[in-house]
Amino acid sequence: MKLKGKINIDFEEFFTTGKFDFLKLGKTKEWILNNFPDPDGFDEYPEIYKDDIWRYGNIELHFNNEELFLIFSDYINDLDGGDSLNLKKWFLENPEKLKLSDVISELNSKHVDFLKSTNKTGQTTVNLELESGVGLGFYLEEKSGEDYDEFLLRCKNTNQNEFNLGSFSLMKK
Repeated sequence: MKLKGKINIDFEEFFTTGKFDFLKLGKTKEWILNNFPDPDGFDEYPEIYKDDIWRYGNIELHFNNEELFLIFSDYINDLDGGDSLNLKKWFLENPEKLKLSDVISELNSKHVDFLKSTNKTGQTTVNLELESGVGLGFYLEEKSGEDYDEFLLRCKNTNQNEFNLGSFSLMKK
């Protein structure tokens, strides 16, 4: 759908309620095309309708069997809404404040409940599943010249507060 201006996506609202404007998981591609801005590149490549991933800047809508099942981005440090979305980034505005402890403090200040889990297979990751259903993924940055085994060892021995926010997702269960 062609709109005169960009629509606002408020990340405080998204993280606390799971609302991404009025999109809901399970909506069809056709419904989204008729009720939400067109994905980036749609004017030049209308066949994008057939793709399983639509991009709005570096935010992705993923489809399975023509239905929206995932809203995702792993471009947290340079999050962009593309041609159609104006982003109110909340705490994502400040990349220096995206350590696990900073994000937990921000969520606590807004009384957002979450479940924290650590995946220690392969590269250690830390995940927060917010009460809204939004997931936040944290990772440890690799150091220059570090081989994979050294990196895995450092992951296991590093304070989790050194992990950085790397992605968000809302997935249909």
